[in-house]
Amino acid sequence: MELLEYFLPDASTLSLKHWELDAESHQMVLTVCSTQAVGCCPLCQSLTGRIHSRYERTLKDLPLAQFGLTIVLEVCKFFCLNETCRRRIFTERLPTMVAPWARRTRRYAEQLTAIALSLGGGAAVRLGQHLNAEASRNTFLHLIARLSFPETDTPRILGVDDFALRRGHQYGTILVDLETHQPIALLPDRRAETLAECLKAHPGVEILSRDRSKTYKRGMNEGAPEAIQVADRFHLLHNLEETLEKAFKGHNQVFRRVEQAQTPDHAVVAPESPEPLLPSAVTKRAQRLERYQQVHALRQQGFRIEDIAHHLGMGQRTVYTYLSHETFPEWQPSIRRRGSGLDPYKSYLLELLDDNEPVG
Repeated sequence: MELLEYFLPDASTLSLKHWELDAESHQMVLTVCSTQAVGCCPLCQSLTGRIHSRYERTLKDLPLAQFGLTIVLEVCKFFCLNETCRRRIFTERLPTMVAPWARRTRRYAEQLTAIALSLGGGAAVRLGQHLNAEASRNTFLHLIARLSFPETDTPRILGVDDFALRRGHQYGTILVDLETHQPIALLPDRRAETLAECLKAHPGVEILSRDRSKTYKRGMNEGAPEAIQVADRFHLLHNLEETLEKAFKGHNQVFRRVEQAQTPDHAVVAPESPEPLLPSAVTKRAQRLERYQQVHALRQQGFRIEDIAHHLGMGQRTVYTYLSHETFPEWQPSIRRRGSGLDPYKSYLLELLDDNEPVG
C-alpha cells in the first residue's frame, strides 16, 4: 500500500483505500478518497466545510508497466453557505489531479495530447496501442482542438507566404517566425487588408520576407511601413535563374564552341554558322512582332492586362512578358539540353571504335 501511494497523481490531497489487480486483463484499480476538509465554491469562491453527500468518479490514469491503471475517486459534495450565491450545492474540485467533468487524469490527458501533437490522428492511435494508451482518432484530434494557442512575442523577422486551403480555389496566408522557424498565425485569405490589419495589431516587426506578390507588398506598406522588405530565399534563387537564363540565351554559339572544344576530333559536331530561318519562321516572327506592338499600344491607351489578353486572344503571362521588354524580344533556342542515355557509355564506345574492335 505504501509503495502504491507514490503512484497517485497528488498524494497530498488523496488517500489510498484499497487496490485490485486483474492479471488476466492486465488492469489495476486503485480506490482513493480526497483528504480535503474544506471545499471552495466555484462561483462565489467562498469556503465551506458542510458536506452534502459523497460520490465516486472513475478516472483513466497513466499505465503502470503493462497494466492499465483506473482510479476510483471518492469526492464530496458541499453546501454553499453564501446566501447570495446561485450555486447551493457544488462538487469538490481537485485541480491538480483532474479537470471538472473529465474522465481521465490531467497527467494522462497531457500524455495523449503530446502524442496527438506529434503524430496527428491515425498515427497516434497506432502508437497508443503499443503504449497502453488506447484512444480513438477523434479523441486525439479533439484533444488538439481544445488546446489554446500559445502566447508568442512579436517576431523580429517575419516570413509571409500563401498556402492552398483548396488548390486553385481558396488560399490563405501563413506567417512564420524566421528566427525560430515556427509558424505563428494563419490568415483566412491573402488580401492586403487582412495582412495590414494583422501587422498593425502586432507592431514591432523589423524585417518582412515575402515573394514577388504586389498584394503582400501593399499590405506590408500599410501595416508595417517602417519594416524592411526582403525577398525570400526561393525567389532570390528564382530571380537569379531567370537573369542568368536571359543573359545566356543570346550566347548559344559560345556554349556550342566550348562543347566542341571538349568533344573528341572524330565526334560529329554541329555547324557553327546559324541556319537561315525558314519561311514559316519568318511569318511567325512577323506575327509575334505585330502582337508585341499591339500590346504596347493598348497599354499606352490605359487598358488593363486582362483586357489586353482577352482582346488579343493571348495569355496574361505573355502580355506581362511583352510589357517587361522595351524592345522586341527575339526568340532564342533554349540552352537547356536533355541528357542522352548513351552519355555514360560514349567513352567506352569511342575506345572500341579507335581499336577497330566490333561492338557486341
